[in-house]
Amino acid sequence: MSLKKSISFTFTAQIINTIIGFFTSVIITRILGAEGRGEYAIYINSIAFAVLFFGFSINSTIPYFINAGRVKADELLTTLILFIGLSTLLVYTSLYVLQHYGALGVALPKSIQSFHFRLIFTGIYFITLLTSVLTTYLLAYNKFKEVSIYSVFLQALPAVIYLLMFTNLIPYNHNNPFESVAIVMAIVALLTVIVVIFVFNTVLPVKLINKTISRHLIKQFILFSALAYLGNLATFFNYKLDFWVIDFYWGKSQLGIYSLGAQLSQLLWILPTSIASVLYTYASNCSEAEAVNYAIKLKQIAFYGTLIFAAVGMLLAYYFIPILYGQEFIKTFELMKIFMFGIIPFSIPTVLASLFAARGNFKISFVISLVILLFATAMYFTFIPKWGLKGGALASAITYITASLSCELWFCRIYKVPFYNLFVFDQNFFSVKKIKSYFKQ
Repeated sequence: MSLKKSISFTFTAQIINTIIGFFTSVIITRILGAEGRGEYAIYINSIAFAVLFFGFSINSTIPYFINAGRVKADELLTTLILFIGLSTLLVYTSLYVLQHYGALGVALPKSIQSFHFRLIFTGIYFITLLTSVLTTYLLAYNKFKEVSIYSVFLQALPAVIYLLMFTNLIPYNHNNPFESVAIVMAIVALLTVIVVIFVFNTVLPVKLINKTISRHLIKQFILFSALAYLGNLATFFNYKLDFWVIDFYWGKSQLGIYSLGAQLSQLLWILPTSIASVLYTYASNCSEAEAVNYAIKLKQIAFYGTLIFAAVGMLLAYYFIPILYGQEFIKTFELMKIFMFGIIPFSIPTVLASLFAARGNFKISFVISLVILLFATAMYFTFIPKWGLKGGALASAITYITASLSCELWFCRIYKVPFYNLFVFDQNFFSVKKIKSYFKQ
């Protein structure tokens, strides 16, 4: 499939998923309220952190090793399944240790700290990591169409369930609605992995076999993943640490408002994320010059497209946030205005990070993420206690801008590209025909 068609399928799915996700966020927020949404934000972040920390960023290197022919896909899959099983045991053990020392609240809200919810959290971890690995395999084999189709279906599923809950067609605990939401998350995760396994077995020749990759290759895989892993950890805390800091200083009700502002602002990343996911696969197969040329053109489209979406999105947010989410979330728009100063330029490193990873330059993303982490941490613990939610949004915006400039400077230095490349266009760049030409193989 051509780059044009791959991006078309991926971006179309992202647009549909964003619309559905926006609708879902409205329903969930109406069900949970501000405080419940704060609990939801902590829970979602905790699962994401567990997948990142215990998953060792194994997805970052799957396309590289497969496309480079360095491993057999079947043997690698078997190895990864065994790894997922072992890491799942570590996740549950960690939850047990946190509970023993009275610190389980960093992962599970007080309302769901029972034994069966610890099992649910662990199960969601297992399913999420497994689904992610299988999806990465599909993308490595250019099955963008299949991934796009099932991603839309799986995004619509929870939207329907939450709507039925909101209209009371599905009964739930109104005194503790987050408990019901957590159960729905587990059900959706289970259905998701069933669908993904079915698609995987249908369209790919890769099967589980009774053989793993050699110890030598395992060592290479670990070493190759290490920088990506550390970089991803640093990146995660760069952009999620503010949630825990706000929860600590201002409580879950304020976190619910803040998390909604962050979520709505980050909807703008659908275009750069779609481009980055496709660029990653293609940039790992072509020459460096071709990869850099693709990256520059796609980066320009991502940046200016995000800028246009931001203008339209802010206009809509001003009128519809109080109507859709309620008056208690009126402060969300003020936070979004601050977030935008960082959200828009961050479309640049979203694309460039994909190029770095595809070319095996994980060191770049790692160093940038580590430096930005130290910078962001200092700002979060300074701005949030002093200025509250606006302080968190300001710290986040400054972090995004700093990361964007750092990534762009490194890109120009490594690949000998002029710093003003973002503003240098081919003739008729903004014509639809010209933009389409950038996506042709």
